[in-house]
Amino acid sequence: CRNQMYLVDLPPTSVIIVYYDEDLTTLLRTLHSVMDRTSPSLLREIILIDDHSPVSDNDGSRIQLEHYLSWLHKVRFFRNKQRLGLIRSRLLGSSSMKFDDHYHCAENIYLHHDTTSLLLRQRFSYARAPIVTFLDSHCEVNVGWLEPLLQRIYQDPTAVVSPEIDLIDATTFRYLYGPSGLIRGVFDWNLKFKWKVIPRKERLSRESAIDPIRSPTMGGDIFAIDRKFFESLGKYDSKVETWEVEHLEISFRIWLCGGKIEIIPCSHVGQVLRSFQPYQPPQSYDDYLGKNSQRIAEIWLDQYKEFFYQRYPHLRQNFVDDISSELQQRRDMHCQNFMWYLNNIYTDVVFPNESVMAEGKIRNPALANCLIVVGKINSYIRLITCEHDVSSMIFKFTIRQEIEINGKCLDAGSRKGSNILLTDCHRMRDSQEWHHKKHQILHVKSGLCLDRGSSLAPVLMPCSHKRKQIWVFDKYYPDIKSKYT
Repeated sequence: CRNQMYLVDLPPTSVIIVYYDEDLTTLLRTLHSVMDRTSPSLLREIILIDDHSPVSDNDGSRIQLEHYLSWLHKVRFFRNKQRLGLIRSRLLGSSSMKFDDHYHCAENIYLHHDTTSLLLRQRFSYARAPIVTFLDSHCEVNVGWLEPLLQRIYQDPTAVVSPEIDLIDATTFRYLYGPSGLIRGVFDWNLKFKWKVIPRKERLSRESAIDPIRSPTMGGDIFAIDRKFFESLGKYDSKVETWEVEHLEISFRIWLCGGKIEIIPCSHVGQVLRSFQPYQPPQSYDDYLGKNSQRIAEIWLDQYKEFFYQRYPHLRQNFVDDISSELQQRRDMHCQNFMWYLNNIYTDVVFPNESVMAEGKIRNPALANCLIVVGKINSYIRLITCEHDVSSMIFKFTIRQEIEINGKCLDAGSRKGSNILLTDCHRMRDSQEWHHKKHQILHVKSGLCLDRGSSLAPVLMPCSHKRKQIWVFDKYYPDIKSKYT
């Protein structure tokens, strides 16, 4: 990377940063890393949008920030007078609009929620450069981060490019520089973003270790795109409202409608991965996320949306959004179907009907109770009446002999009476390997069986054929076999 030469007349970029209730020092670290490590000729402006962060009467940090920013001539600051969310705020920042350059803090920018979509269509937005770069509000760009991204877009305006994402420790803020060219973005059938090792065929197709990496999806927070191409795509779907979903929506839109997503190994940006959300959704988070994902499934997945509904069956009859204009837009742009995407882009996708031996609710027929995951942190398993329909009750018994839910695995200790926990899947079998035969669920490492226990808290107990150890999945796939048999 150090030996790479870049054009002297690369197009400049507008950097857009949207934040909500961000720590002031973290935000300033992001801003100053951009200003200190970016060539002035390539940085047209930094557009900083406060998505109506809460401010108390005695909080002077906002006034201090505005005063401080007024001395930074390339930073243009805007504050929404009510919260619009990440997507709508990014859309405001990504196109052209004339405004009074004398004011870094545009307090007159006020959007009512019910007029947001109309104003977005009228290009009520701020960016002036031909390239738009979106950054997270808690990140740090590395030396030489921008030139590789801009050069690739200059070579191919339909390329949407992102850097290699390094980690910044959320406790110590230490920058952890990571290797390049090993992983790319994908998704699972819960429609959640995941990192995955680049398949061998894809690795061999690259002539150099610093060649761009084709990525089926992108992390979403950090990428650069040609502004005209972004507009030709229809930009983001402004009705997708949660940050865990928008990067899949834009990824499918890019690939299916004439673009490509690439990770550029010579560009590195560090990011703090927060363990919390700074805002509360208007409903339970699982339902909020599920309904936003459902919108993506209905617009982009075609017949493959059935795999999504197998994981969120309670959403199947509850879709109320009018997506007729989005489907017409997809037809007007002559976008590819989702089968093309799976055959040509995400070619190592694993279909549920190839990797799952059983799935659905796990029932104890004697009590008509089902397993459910309880707790966001230190999650564990409880029993609840099977009448409920929530995603935290839908499990998969996989060919690895793991019981998965939402990308995590059931785990347990080796002692009699051990509770059943939900932890990250380590793929080492050990405490996460289970057998399911004759309606029993056996924890292989301990030799104990899943027992409904007392007080609705399942535990491991010596195996018997009593009713309290009988468990049944909703659906079985007898033709799918374990990879260990």
